Amino acid sequence: MNKRVVLIGFHNEKALGVRYLSVAARAHGYEPIVVFFKGFNSEVPEHATDTELKLLQDFIREKDPILVGLSAMSSLYFETLQKVNAAVRAATSAPVAWGGVLASLDPAVALQYADFVMRAEGEETLIDVLRAIETGGDIKSIDNIAYLNEDGSVHLNPIRPLVEDIDKFGHPPVNGKDMYLITNNKLTPGDPQVHAFTYELLASRGCPFSCTYCSAINLHRLYGSASKYVRFRSVDSVLSELNEAKANIPKLRVVHFWDEVFSNEPGWVDEFCARYKKEIGIPFRIWGHPMMVNEDLITKLVDAGLYQVVMGIQSGSERVRRDVFHRYEPQDRVIEATRVLSRCKVPHVFYDLMLLHAFESPEDLRQTFEMCLELEPPFELNIHGLNYLPGTDIVDMAIQAGYYTPEEMHSMMYSSLQEQYDRHWGPAASVYKQASTGNPWISLIYLTQFPELHDQLRAFADKLDDPATRKAVFALEVKMKKRQRLVHFINKVKLVLRIK
Repeated sequence: MNKRVVLIGFHNEKALGVRYLSVAARAHGYEPIVVFFKGFNSEVPEHATDTELKLLQDFIREKDPILVGLSAMSSLYFETLQKVNAAVRAATSAPVAWGGVLASLDPAVALQYADFVMRAEGEETLIDVLRAIETGGDIKSIDNIAYLNEDGSVHLNPIRPLVEDIDKFGHPPVNGKDMYLITNNKLTPGDPQVHAFTYELLASRGCPFSCTYCSAINLHRLYGSASKYVRFRSVDSVLSELNEAKANIPKLRVVHFWDEVFSNEPGWVDEFCARYKKEIGIPFRIWGHPMMVNEDLITKLVDAGLYQVVMGIQSGSERVRRDVFHRYEPQDRVIEATRVLSRCKVPHVFYDLMLLHAFESPEDLRQTFEMCLELEPPFELNIHGLNYLPGTDIVDMAIQAGYYTPEEMHSMMYSSLQEQYDRHWGPAASVYKQASTGNPWISLIYLTQFPELHDQLRAFADKLDDPATRKAVFALEVKMKKRQRLVHFINKVKLVLRIK
């Protein structure tokens, strides 16, 4: 019998979700075919072209799968999901399933397009679905499945218990078989990540925090508060994957851990650091959190090869962090975390800020500016807007506060790719597109990453009502942005050429 299943990831050539599902399918005797549809680009959104959709249709017809799975990770790419779903429907009569964060948290929208939704972690669910298709079984009886009743209402099946030993899932193969990339109007066979300079992986699943703008807490709630949601792979499992990556990716220069927050478990960290330095020896990046940064941990990680930390601060206003984002770390803890990263000499430190949204006042922006002046250099800032994601707590908070009606929020969350890009990345870019309409506080905040400018910035902050001052602020940011691009280019060259 035909055992082929096509799994499609979007705007990400490394899409871990479909890679993990392919491992599960192959382990149970099925023939997974993974398609990475469109590469990632955070500067210019890449829309699906007619040529690319036609390539996908012809590919689906040729492979004739028993199931097509679409990885619906974010509403950011909903426009692409819709187009691909229509193209797949026109190419096959096989059932179409959606999975991923978006489908799990907003199954009603997903079921306008999919035959059924696989909610939450999908490895075991996928195998049950494939077996049901093979045997003529009832997909609607499977745990984690959502589907439409005859009256059009959404039916949600129970969520199966979490798998606590995530080593059971193995790890995605590097340079595995039956992988294809569709982008730039071409279909290219092979695993696209073998040509990359970075390798991305997860050493854990789950997040211990409850940020309102993030889906992690809502996914946790699917399982209930008693479940062990944060789970770590063994060091053996992680290093096995990395050794495979090292052997198969000739240009590999950086390892990127996508864990929500990198482990601070003492025993795990000690074993990881000792073995990573010896067996892998490649610079690596992690995500950090002010409440989980300590000197002992960071010292060990830097010695093992820690190259970059990205730590979310989101706002310099304690009110916004606490009452809006449910980030409860006090201001002094945030500042101290930056001092630790500086004392430990992490080579590259980035702090994320989420600014210019309905919950924020001009005073909150000023407080963010003042906090950034206290952050211990050296560091860089990643400044983003707030993109409302379906199923997250902040969506209901914004509606209840009267900032948006439910209809306005739905329209915004599922708007075009360009509109969502502009909302998420627009605040940082708007100054350069049209400085005369930019927000001077955003410019001042950006400029705090240059310590030599601090005295000048303080003087600017007291005169922002003056048009000449605002013009000077915008001009200074443009100048420093150009300088920073050159620095980034030089750092990238050094990394690629392995120059310290």
